[in-house]
Amino acid sequence: MRSSCFAISVAAAFALILLPKQAVGQHVPSTVPQIITAGRGEVDIKPDRVRMEFGVETRAASAATAAAENGRRQRAVLDTLLRLGIAREQIQTANLQVTPEMVYPGQGQPPKVSGYVARNSVRVEVFKLEQTGMLVDASLAKGATNIMGLQFYSSQAAEARREALVRAVKAARLDAEAMAMAAGYQLGSLVEISSAGPSDGPMPMNIEMVRSTRLAASAEPTPVNPGELKVVETVSVRWAVKQ
Repeated sequence: MRSSCFAISVAAAFALILLPKQAVGQHVPSTVPQIITAGRGEVDIKPDRVRMEFGVETRAASAATAAAENGRRQRAVLDTLLRLGIAREQIQTANLQVTPEMVYPGQGQPPKVSGYVARNSVRVEVFKLEQTGMLVDASLAKGATNIMGLQFYSSQAAEARREALVRAVKAARLDAEAMAMAAGYQLGSLVEISSAGPSDGPMPMNIEMVRSTRLAASAEPTPVNPGELKVVETVSVRWAVKQ
């Protein structure tokens, strides 16, 4: 995992609350001056997983024929994925539908059904990035018509996020110390700290819809570059200050 730092304060504020003049015999509670800073931390990691969707789309004069042809092609795609080492538990149906295609004659004429289209797509978790291009080409050769939504992510995302949080807190503290010193104070105890929290699901590197016409007989597999993922965390921290 390659780490790159960093970032610093997104916003910062210094609050010094003055005590009101004390009336005779009146108890006035002490007020502690505080500093609020925000810090940002970044970590770059290499993805080691990819989520893909393989879609098959077929058309026919009847719904049954469109669905049957779609099922035949999708089974061929699934058999190919299994043969190439993808486990069944890594494959999940993402979409399945059969809908009529309509024509609109116009001139007050009602729309008519011209045929039916069947769509079926499966979502696949791939644990070996070097297989990505090969899986694309093999699926297209067996009848897939769409490759949808490549998402690269990392199995080390949780560790990277914690490292980004550490960097964000360090950045926030450095800002707080500088502000306290400039105001003639010293940084005191931590009062409150919060973060935005983790995002759900894999971190996308690139997501795009591809309708490929690549020939399966091509000598080279489809090139796929996973690049790097950037994990970013921000924190807000409140500190007490003292003279």
